[in-house]
Amino acid sequence: MSQPAVVIRFATGGGRSAETTPLLMAQSTMHRLNEDKEASPCLDQNEAIGFKMRGARRRITLDVLMTCWGIGTWLGVNGLYVQLPLLVARLPEGWALPSSMVVAVQLANVGMLLYGLLRRLRPRSADASYIYGLLAIGTLALILNAFFYERTIVLGGSERSFAFLALTFFAALVGCTSSVLFYPYLRHFRDVYLATYLVGEGLSGFLPSILALIQGVGGEPECLPSADNSTLVAHYPPPRFDSTVFLLLLSALSATSLVSFTIINNFKGFDSERVQLAAVAKDEEATLPKESLVSPPWLVMLALMAVLNALNNGVLPSVQSYSCMPYGTRAYHLAVTLSAMANPAACLAGVWLRPVPARVLGGALSLAALPLCYILATALLSPSPPLQHHAGGETLVVVAWVMVSGMVSYARMWVYGWARRGGARGMRACGAVTQLGSALGSLLLFVLVNFALVFTEPDRCPAPH
Repeated sequence: MSQPAVVIRFATGGGRSAETTPLLMAQSTMHRLNEDKEASPCLDQNEAIGFKMRGARRRITLDVLMTCWGIGTWLGVNGLYVQLPLLVARLPEGWALPSSMVVAVQLANVGMLLYGLLRRLRPRSADASYIYGLLAIGTLALILNAFFYERTIVLGGSERSFAFLALTFFAALVGCTSSVLFYPYLRHFRDVYLATYLVGEGLSGFLPSILALIQGVGGEPECLPSADNSTLVAHYPPPRFDSTVFLLLLSALSATSLVSFTIINNFKGFDSERVQLAAVAKDEEATLPKESLVSPPWLVMLALMAVLNALNNGVLPSVQSYSCMPYGTRAYHLAVTLSAMANPAACLAGVWLRPVPARVLGGALSLAALPLCYILATALLSPSPPLQHHAGGETLVVVAWVMVSGMVSYARMWVYGWARRGGARGMRACGAVTQLGSALGSLLLFVLVNFALVFTEPDRCPAPH
């Protein structure tokens, strides 16, 4: 018997659907992969699962391997981020540590430039070799950070966590470079596997959050006399397992990602799942109509994307310790981990729900401005924010962080989806303002936290009067 043709339905802007054959499906997939080189993880989840493939044949083993490979993308950044409630209490930067960390992550975008340079110098080299190297660097950085994160050096007369920040930079290289390296590699496989890879990419933030919730923070510090009884020193109750164990668990997940990709790239049994459609995609992209990127709608969307990324990747991570720590270590821990979970949750909302109209998004962002202002107010009023010693204050600040994180994540995904109408140029423009907004937000908050001293960290154990 002959196999029935697989019919795929793509959602269209007006709520209708259009049927396509497998050849057109492959063409559309290749074009989408070319456009998504600068896309965010949320966007790709939304686009990849936006069409139904229940009737498509697939290899479950390859699905599992694609998911495991995707876990390694942002694992280092997300894992180190959810460790901050423990690290700010133990590293010399204290509450200013997140502002230094976001700068280290932003500097890791140099990986994209380095990859572009290597492609020019070695145009015939396969992407797989770069992926091997990148995943190996990320795994090694996590292993080394497990043992050296507390090593400090004296710089400018102050102790600095040079080892932690340097190794954070190398761990962040994987995520910052994956958008221009991993997505193009996926064009060699049938489009049904793009979705499972992106599931793994979402798990790169979800799994570290689950580990951090299991780990806990141990409780509030206790001030005890020093050895010579001259001062009081903060002693922190230990969590269920320390940061070394946590980072080694992340290293194991990263190594699993590397092994999974090795199998994907070399196992001959998956040859039937590969496709060769580069020429088709090139012809299709050449026929796409071009839309002006300097029209008012585009300028508004690009400005919105810059602001959203300045908040998401620069402002909010830098002030979170000042906003949450006055309410206790538990509040900071819950705000970090639950906010990290809100990101993939917002992505899933975009996957399963139809995109909201622009006016609805604008209204939702206006409402989200209220908890955002509350977050900034608690950070600026640190170390004595409102409702500091009330249970309601702890709950309110955690809820505010989760709401803002989820709304910003959804809005970023929405703008990326809107930008697809501009084709590859639109996606590149979105990628450019994403990096610009992230860099400006990170640098601004680094200066305000470390030099302008706008935010205040109290003495954990003040001397008795």
